[in-house]
Amino acid sequence: MKFLLVIPAFLLLSCGQGNKLLEKEQKVKNPVHAPRMETSENLNEDEWETPAEVQEKRPLEISIQNLYKSMEDKDEQEFLRQFPKDFNQFQNYFGWDTPNDAPHELYEHGVHYIEYLFYLLRTNKYPSYEKNIIRICENGRWEADAVNYFQYHAISHIKENEKYNLINELSDDKAKSVLFFLFDGHHPKFDADFASHLNTSKKQILEELFETGFFDNNENPDPFQDEETNSTYTVSDYIENEHFFIRDIDVNSDGVLDKIVSAGPYQGDELLLFLNDGEEYQFALKTTNFSEDGGNQIVDVVVEQGGFFIKTEFPDRGFNETYHHIVFKNNSWILTNSVYKTQSSNQEDAFIYVCDVHQGLNMADAHFFGKLKGIPDEVERDTVCIKEML
Repeated sequence: MKFLLVIPAFLLLSCGQGNKLLEKEQKVKNPVHAPRMETSENLNEDEWETPAEVQEKRPLEISIQNLYKSMEDKDEQEFLRQFPKDFNQFQNYFGWDTPNDAPHELYEHGVHYIEYLFYLLRTNKYPSYEKNIIRICENGRWEADAVNYFQYHAISHIKENEKYNLINELSDDKAKSVLFFLFDGHHPKFDADFASHLNTSKKQILEELFETGFFDNNENPDPFQDEETNSTYTVSDYIENEHFFIRDIDVNSDGVLDKIVSAGPYQGDELLLFLNDGEEYQFALKTTNFSEDGGNQIVDVVVEQGGFFIKTEFPDRGFNETYHHIVFKNNSWILTNSVYKTQSSNQEDAFIYVCDVHQGLNMADAHFFGKLKGIPDEVERDTVCIKEML
């Protein structure tokens, strides 16, 4: 009886060994299962989990949705990676879809994306991305709104940070394309200070553009006029001129009303001051009314205690107003401060940011625009601006 029990046990043992041999053979024949089997046999639990933890993230595809997500998450590096690298892509994200007479997907929010881009560049953490500004400018064409806003910020970034090398290092063909975009618009204006920082060949390209390339119904295409002609302004030139309006304001605090002449909306950014000497109005200063091609436009010039302020606003969509306050001090007209007002978003809980920015700039300074401070970046507004309910 005992002998009979041994036989089944022996058979079971043999079958078990046979099964193990079969499994080993299957592992060799079937490589799909082999790594998993060996890992579970040879690695402990901690070692098994490690490879999954250190596995590199796969790069996200370049898409408008991923740009939106990186902006929402304030993922700086991903935002820069997702931001358009050429003009066509930039325009297809933020510009106007002319064939369909409709905005592209991020048209309404382009200002926020552009401000965030240049904020990141000003941190100096991402210098290699500055060349992407130039790549977007290349083959660019002027448009209102976001494209014009990018153009403005690109020029400001180059001037304020003295990044003229970004243009000087280009071939002449590329430089011509970039400079054309940077200065194109309804009323192109030659920037002598900008030109003075360009090398000889690039400066010549810019001068030639203004002599020929921008001559398109431009009333003043020549940037190199005789200096004497710029001082022969008279009030009579602007009376009953539909492109200008005149305000009677005491601009030098002598108790006598003078005259301020300003170009109207979409008529340019000229602002001229004429002092009343008791007999006639003497030209005193030509400066700006802060109108921008494709941006804020002059609304009015208004008297206030000690001087006057210039109000501009964005005429098409959203809420965007600026009040530039000017006083007469030490025989000069000084822009003391600028109050920027803009809507936080288009949501129901939106509010108005009110940002009072100190300026202290002489309106006659040749480098005035290079020193003008704009509205604080979106990421800074919560700390430097106050909030008003709509």
